[in-house]
Amino acid sequence: MHANERAPSARGPDARILALGYQSVRAPARVTDLQVRCQADAIDDYCHRKEWDLLTLLRDVEGGNGRVAGQPALSNAIDRLRRGEASCLVVAELRQLCPSVAELGGILEALKHADVRFVSLEPRFDTGTLLGGAIARMLTNVSDWERARRADMTAAARSKAGAPSAIPLDLRRRIVQMRNAGMTLQAIADQLNEDGVPTVRGGARWRPSSVQATVGYKRPRHRPPEA
Repeated sequence: MHANERAPSARGPDARILALGYQSVRAPARVTDLQVRCQADAIDDYCHRKEWDLLTLLRDVEGGNGRVAGQPALSNAIDRLRRGEASCLVVAELRQLCPSVAELGGILEALKHADVRFVSLEPRFDTGTLLGGAIARMLTNVSDWERARRADMTAAARSKAGAPSAIPLDLRRRIVQMRNAGMTLQAIADQLNEDGVPTVRGGARWRPSSVQATVGYKRPRHRPPEA
């Protein structure tokens, strides 16, 4: 358990909802800035009013050159939700989950597959309600459309420039979606091998390195410490 985590308390039937808060702090903001602290307080206040147990607030801290690759704190939160350590993820702002709508669908799908609740305070919706679930499905559909649109535009640009396209678009989309859903490179390789998907270069089996090469992911030189 994290040093700042709270032990669950028994406060009635609805108190068994164990929540994780998530926050993404983008440069030049710092975790000590007023707006960042207000967002953290909003998550805490919401869980307190709902009589939910907020176990901890996980943060991804962006470095000076861009977003933290892979969003390790978000991946950690999704892993913990999958393992049943918590049953709900709460964010102060939906945009903190990812920088673009194209990436949002994979994250929402990961939370859905983990069978957990998701709450956004701005814009406000809760997938534990009928309306909130409908909003999440709509956002996932929009995300899928945007991701496909981007892929088609990229393929068209490459075709116009005469550049060869060695990676099938549907395979790349699938790998990117699994990566955005918080799956590790090894987990993605295992899934592709299990499904009998041939590698791009004709290798016998997928490996983390071949998955990494397919999506063009580069390991960051350093990772800022998680707050």
